[in-house]
Amino acid sequence: MRHVKISSLNQIAHASQFVDAEVESEIRTFHQHTISVAGTLLENSLSQPYLTLEDLKRAEAFETRFSHITGNIEGSLERTDPVIRWPSVSTGSPRQINFATVAQIFAQAIGADSSGRRPYPSGGALYSIETVAILGDSVGGATDFSVLHYLPVSNFFEVLPGAYDREKFQKIYKIEAAAFYVAYFINLKKAIFKYRSRGYRLALMEIGSMYQQMLQVAQTHGLGSRVLSGFSEYALAKNCGLDSRILLPGIIQAFAYPGEH
Repeated sequence: MRHVKISSLNQIAHASQFVDAEVESEIRTFHQHTISVAGTLLENSLSQPYLTLEDLKRAEAFETRFSHITGNIEGSLERTDPVIRWPSVSTGSPRQINFATVAQIFAQAIGADSSGRRPYPSGGALYSIETVAILGDSVGGATDFSVLHYLPVSNFFEVLPGAYDREKFQKIYKIEAAAFYVAYFINLKKAIFKYRSRGYRLALMEIGSMYQQMLQVAQTHGLGSRVLSGFSEYALAKNCGLDSRILLPGIIQAFAYPGEH
């Protein structure tokens, strides 16, 4: 059979013919429930339960045991080369980063090798997550564009009609001097055409694998990161020049050279 390269839009259309409309509708309804409240600070506060700092620290610092009846077996006492994750960055340094470094991080973290294999797993090898780079003011060598869709097989960046707006992204989460952001979008048609509802779950896990890869590679270049979930998904897609009905925003990851705390 002859393989023909087709455009991204035709790729979506190809998957669409296999999608169950009822399954898609159910997933879209659920995804809508996970969307952040896009309103005032008061409206956002009223939509969330009251949690003290102690409540949050308990969730972060304590283990969850399944039973207090069974015994424990001691693990390894040697942690010679642990995988180190830097603290999530909250204040960035104004230090400039070259676009070539951003491109290298993408290529190393999520780009495919010569055989087409990517450095992270995807259930059913669907690879239904699309990544968009949003370049901040401190990125050098990229004056003519600021929003780019990464193409992991060809290792090219597709220029999108969106534009970076410092004020809008400061409202998402106030990280001073963020060098660039990566937005992860779920290509829903591609995610569910094979595994139906299960494909949505696989897509969420794929995002986690991807942002862990980006985090680890960025650290080797001296960049810290923070994962952001509280933002207007519709506004994000619109600012990137994308249709949020086709590509569902999942998460944003901000990158910066760590600044002084």
